[in-house]
Amino acid sequence: MKSVVLWGDKPSEEDVEEQSVNALCFNPDGSQLLAGVGAKILVYDTADGVLRSALSGHGDVVNTISYASDGSRFASGGADKLVVIWTNELQGMLKYAHDSSVQCVTYHPTSHLLASCSNTDFGLWSPEQKNVTKTKLTGRITCCAWSADGQLLAFGLYNGQVHIRDKEGNEKYKFDRSDAANSPVWNVSWCPTRDDELLLAAVDWGQKLTLYQATGAKQTGKERKLGFDPCGLSWLIKDAYKQESRAEYILIGGSNKECTIYSREGFKLGTVCTQDAWIWCCCAKPDGSAVAVGTTNGFIGMYDVKFGVVHGIHKDRYAYRDNMTDVIVHHLATDQKVKVKCRELVRKIATYKTTLAIQTLDKILIYEAPGDVPHDMKYKTTFKINKNIECSSMIVTSSYIITCQDKRLHCFNFSGEEIRVWQMDSPIRYLKLIGGPSDYESVLIGLKNGGVYQVFVNNPFPQLLAKQNGVIYCVDMNVNRTKVAIIDDTLTLYVYNVRTKELLYQEPNAQTVAWNISFPDMLAFSGDGFINIKVADFPVYRQNLQGLIVGFNGCTIYLLHLCAMSGITVPVTDAVYRYMGKKQLDNAYRLACLGETNKTWDALGHACLEQGQFDLAKKCFSRTRDVKYLNLLANYEESAKRGETKMNINLGDYYAYSGRFQDAARNYQQGGAPERAMTMFSDLRMFDQAKEYMVAGDMDQQRLLNKQAEWAITMNEQRRAAELFVAANDFQKAIDLAGKNKWADLLASITSKLDKSQLDLLRRCARYFVEMKQYTYAADVYEKMGDIKSLLDMRIILSQWDEVFILVRRYPTYASDAYYNYGQYLAEHDRFVDAQRAFHKAGRVNEARNVLQALTNNAVNETRFNDAGYYNWLLSKEYLIALSETLNDDLRSDLFKRYHRCSLLADLYFAYQYIYEYTTEPFVDTPPLILFNIARFIYHKLAHLAGDIPPALSKFRTCYAACKIAKILNANKFSRQMIYLMRDLTFTHNLGNKRIEIEQLALEMEARTFSDDHDLLPLCYRCSHHNELLNARGNECSSCGSPFVLSHLSFDVLPLVEFILPSDINDEDALNLLEQVPNSQLENSTPSTKLTQSTVNRLVITEQGNTARAEDKDPFLKKMSKYSSNPDEYRPVVVDRALLKAMDPSLVFVCKWPFPLRWKWYRIIVPEQPVGRCRHCNKFFHNDEFELALLEQGGCPFCRNKKDTEITGEYILLIIFCMKYVL
Repeated sequence: MKSVVLWGDKPSEEDVEEQSVNALCFNPDGSQLLAGVGAKILVYDTADGVLRSALSGHGDVVNTISYASDGSRFASGGADKLVVIWTNELQGMLKYAHDSSVQCVTYHPTSHLLASCSNTDFGLWSPEQKNVTKTKLTGRITCCAWSADGQLLAFGLYNGQVHIRDKEGNEKYKFDRSDAANSPVWNVSWCPTRDDELLLAAVDWGQKLTLYQATGAKQTGKERKLGFDPCGLSWLIKDAYKQESRAEYILIGGSNKECTIYSREGFKLGTVCTQDAWIWCCCAKPDGSAVAVGTTNGFIGMYDVKFGVVHGIHKDRYAYRDNMTDVIVHHLATDQKVKVKCRELVRKIATYKTTLAIQTLDKILIYEAPGDVPHDMKYKTTFKINKNIECSSMIVTSSYIITCQDKRLHCFNFSGEEIRVWQMDSPIRYLKLIGGPSDYESVLIGLKNGGVYQVFVNNPFPQLLAKQNGVIYCVDMNVNRTKVAIIDDTLTLYVYNVRTKELLYQEPNAQTVAWNISFPDMLAFSGDGFINIKVADFPVYRQNLQGLIVGFNGCTIYLLHLCAMSGITVPVTDAVYRYMGKKQLDNAYRLACLGETNKTWDALGHACLEQGQFDLAKKCFSRTRDVKYLNLLANYEESAKRGETKMNINLGDYYAYSGRFQDAARNYQQGGAPERAMTMFSDLRMFDQAKEYMVAGDMDQQRLLNKQAEWAITMNEQRRAAELFVAANDFQKAIDLAGKNKWADLLASITSKLDKSQLDLLRRCARYFVEMKQYTYAADVYEKMGDIKSLLDMRIILSQWDEVFILVRRYPTYASDAYYNYGQYLAEHDRFVDAQRAFHKAGRVNEARNVLQALTNNAVNETRFNDAGYYNWLLSKEYLIALSETLNDDLRSDLFKRYHRCSLLADLYFAYQYIYEYTTEPFVDTPPLILFNIARFIYHKLAHLAGDIPPALSKFRTCYAACKIAKILNANKFSRQMIYLMRDLTFTHNLGNKRIEIEQLALEMEARTFSDDHDLLPLCYRCSHHNELLNARGNECSSCGSPFVLSHLSFDVLPLVEFILPSDINDEDALNLLEQVPNSQLENSTPSTKLTQSTVNRLVITEQGNTARAEDKDPFLKKMSKYSSNPDEYRPVVVDRALLKAMDPSLVFVCKWPFPLRWKWYRIIVPEQPVGRCRHCNKFFHNDEFELALLEQGGCPFCRNKKDTEITGEYILLIIFCMKYVL
C-alpha cells in the first residue's frame, strides 16, 4: 500500500487564526472539500487544493459539517449552539439552536432529514416540518451517524455507551461496553455499503476500536487495542481487485499523529500519512480515490491511497489478495474459487501445485490442498513460520520457501530453518519457479546486469544460462528444459538453446513471455497491445489483446490485465498444417492434441495414411469418429495379422475411399489385384474402365446378363435393361424398372410368368399397378394371390365404397375395418353424423371421439372458434351417450366430467368467435350491445376457471373488447375495471401493439364518472335485483344466487326462472301433471280480483282502490319470491304436484335430456318477451332473433340442426287497469 500527497494547506493568519481543523466533509460528487477551522467553514477545490471560499455563519468554533446526499445543501454546527443550513451555492438558508454546544450534525442518506446533537439532546429536522423535534438522552452526546439504509441512527456517549434509535427517534438497542466509564465514545461511523450486516464502527478514548452488528444487536469480533487516543473515524470504500467484490476499510486518526487504515474486521493494514500534530478528523472521498485529513495545528491535506497487486500463479491455479487480508485461489480451468481468510495484512503470495504460501506482517502460513482429488480446492493450514522475513518476492516449492532480497536468495524449510543462501553478483530483478521433482525443483533468476541463472534447491551453485547486456525483465524455460526465453530492457525476446547457448531466434516488442507447458516448441509473448504465438521456427501469429501473459497451458493463454485474470483460447491450426507440410507428423499430432477442429484432424489423418503411419491415422480418425476410415484401418490390421500386407493394395484402398479412383486402380494393378479395380469400376458404373481390368471366364451367363442390364441402365436403355433382367430370371429388378417407368404391358407380361407362390413379387406388381392407376390389373393380381385384405384396402384408398361394401357382403370378417375407414372418409368430408354412425358400426367409439377431438384442436389452432364450439358440442353428445350406456361408477364420473367440460367449451368457443372477429377484423356487423354481453359472459366463465383456461382463449383479448365496447355504451365503471384487470394480464402476440391505445383509454376513462348506465345492468327475474356488470358470482344473481338464463345469440338475460321437482315426482309424471287443466284456485277468482294471463306479474289497481300483486294470484310467482338473501345459500324453486297442475303449460319450457341426466324446467316470467328454444341442443334465444337465424342459416345457430325448434306461440298482451284519482 502506498499513499501520495495530492495537496496540503495550512490557512494563513490572513484567512483565519491558526486553529484546529475540527471537521471535514466532501460534497457527494467529491469536487469540494469543506473544512471547519475555527469559526469558519473553508471550501477547497479537491482537484488542486485551491481555497474557493471561507464562510462565516457561526459565532464560535465549528465542530461538525454534513452534506445532504443529493448535494443540494449542507449543514454545520458549532460551539455557539447553532445549526446552520447552507445551499450548495454557499449561501445560508436557515438556522436553529440547541441548549448547548452542537457536537455533531448528519444528514439522512436518502432524504433531507437532519439529525443534530448537542451535549444533552438531539434533534430531527426536515424541510417539511416547522419545528425541530428534540429528545434528551441520559448521557452527554459526543457523536452520531446514520446507517447506510437510513433506518437507524447511532449515538456515541461520553459515558461509554452506544445507543441505536430508529429514524423517528425511538430507541431500539443500547450497547453497554466494558470499562465504559473510562472509555468515552469519541466517534461512530456506519459502513456505507448496504448489506445485511449493518456494521457500525466505534472508537473511544480507552484506545479501542469496536465493531457492532445492528441486525443482531451484538458486538462482532473482539475489541481492537489501538495504542493511541482516536479522534477521527471514517470508512474508505475501494473497488476490490476482482470486480465482483468491493473493498471496505476503516480510517482512524488520533493522538499518534497518523492516519491509519484498518480492515473491516479491525486489523491494521498500513498508514496513510504522518503529521506534526494530532489528526483530529479524516474522511474519504465518495469514490474512494483519496483521503483528507485535518490536524490540531490547522493543517489540511489530501492523499491518494493505492493498493498494490499481490498474487501468484502456477499452471491453472491463480492466487491473489482480496480486501488486503484475504487470499482467493482461482482455478482457471474449472473456474472454481475459494477464499482463504488470514485476518491480517497479506504481504506476499506464492503457489505451487497444491501448496499455497502467504506472508503476513510477522509470519508465513503454508496451506495444502488434497492432491489425490483433482481440482480439490479445500486448503488447510499445514505449517507456520513465525518469522518476519523481509523480502521483495517469494516462491514456494513442495518443501521449501525461497525469498529474494536484493542480491540474495534465502531457502527455508517449512519449519522456518534457513537451509541455503545463494549470493548473486547483481540485484535480482526476476524470479520464477519452473518446477521439477520434489525437493529438486529449479528456479530461474534474472539479474540487473543481464545474467540469467538456473538454481536447483538442492544445489548451492547457480548455473549460468545466458548473458544479456541489459536488465532482465522476464525469463521462462520450456517444459523439456531445452530452451530458455529471455526479455531484457530493450523489450526484445531472445530464445537460446540451453545446452549449446546458441541464439535460436529473437522477436521485438515483448514484455512478458511464457512457454506452453504441454508443447515444448511453442511460446507466447505479449507487448505493444498484442499477444504473439511462436511455434518452432514458423512465423509469429499475432492477436490484438491487452494484458500481460503469465501462463500458457494447451490452447489457453492466461492474461493479466488491470488486476483481472482471464483465460484466452488461441488457435494452433496454422502450426499444425506447417508441421504437416514438413511431414513432421508426430509434432503435428502432439500440437493438434492441444485442441483442434475435426477438419484439422481429418487433414492430419489423411496425411498420416499417405505416409503409412497407420497408428497416428487411427488416433486422428478416432477423434473425428470417421467410421469409414477406421474400418479401412481395421482392414489393414487384419491383413497385417494374416501376413497379407501390401503397401500398393493398402494405398489403392485408401485412394478408392478418397475418390481418387485412377490412382487406386493403378495401385491395385501394381499390387497384382486387377480384379479389385474391375469390381471398383463396376460398382461405380464406369463400365468402360472396368473392361480394361476384366478377367476372362470369371462370370457365368446370368451374371453377364445382369452386368449387361446394368450397363443398359447406365446407357439409359431402361426397357432393354428390364428385358435383360427377365431373361436372367431377375424378376424383382425387372418389375422395379417396369413399375418406375410405368410400362403396364411389360409388367402384365411379367405377372403372367409368375407363379402363385411368388407372393412377394406379385405384391410388388400389384403395388406398381396401383401407382399407375391400373386398378383392374391390380385387382386381378390380388385375386390371383387370394389377398382380399389388400384388395379391400385398395378400394378404400380409392374411395370406391360401393365395391368395398360388395366385398364386405362377400367377406363379413372385414366389415369392421371397412366401416372404420368409411367413417374416417366421412369425417374428412364434414359428414360427422354419418361418420359417427360408421364408427359405431365398426365398434370404434373411441375413434369417433378422437376424430372429433382432432377436428376440435384443428379448429382452435386455425381460430375457427365457431367450428370448435360445434365440435365440442358433438363431443359432449358422445360422452352423454356413453354415460347412458355405462354402469361403472368411476367411469361414469369421468364421463360426466368430460361431458360438462365439452359443454362449457362449446359455449365458450361459440361466443369467442365474435370477440376474436371484433379484435382482428376492421369492421364487424355485430351490434355493440351483443358484443358487450358476449364479452361479459366469457370473462365470467373464464374467471371461474381459475388457471384452467381453454386453449386459444385469451382473457386479455376478452377484457380488451369489453373495455372498448363499454366505453361506447357508457359503462364507465365496468370499462375501468377491465383496464385494471388487463394490467395484470399478458399481452397476446397480435395485441401487443394495443398497449398505447389501452393507456390512452385508461386516461380517458379516468376522466369519466365511475358508474355504469343503469339500462345495461342485468336484471334477475326472480328477485328483480339489478346486478353489477362485473359480477363476482359470474352468471348468477349476486342477491339470490339464481342462475341467469342467457340468449345464445344476444347473450342477455332471458325472462326465465328454472325450477326443480321434488324427489317423489319423476320427469314424465311432472309433464303429465303440467298438461292437465289448471286447478280451480285460478279459475274461481272473484271478478274484482281475477287476473288474466295478460296481468301476470303486473300490479292491478281496482276501482275501490285495493291493490293486489300478481304474486298473490300466481302460486309460482309467490313460491319464486321466497329466497335467501345470501346468494351462497341459493335455494331453487321447488314445484310440487299442486303447483304443476296450476301452471300454464304455454309458459313452461321443458328441456329433455337422456338418462342419467334429469330434465330441466323453466318458467317464463314476462310472457310479453317471447322466447325460442332449439329442441336439439336445448339452447334458448329471443324469439325474433331465433326466427331470423333460422331463415338465414336454415337451422339452429349453435348446434346447426335443421329442425326441432320451439318458440312461444303468442305475444302476451300487456293490459294495465287504471282508475281515476279521487280528490
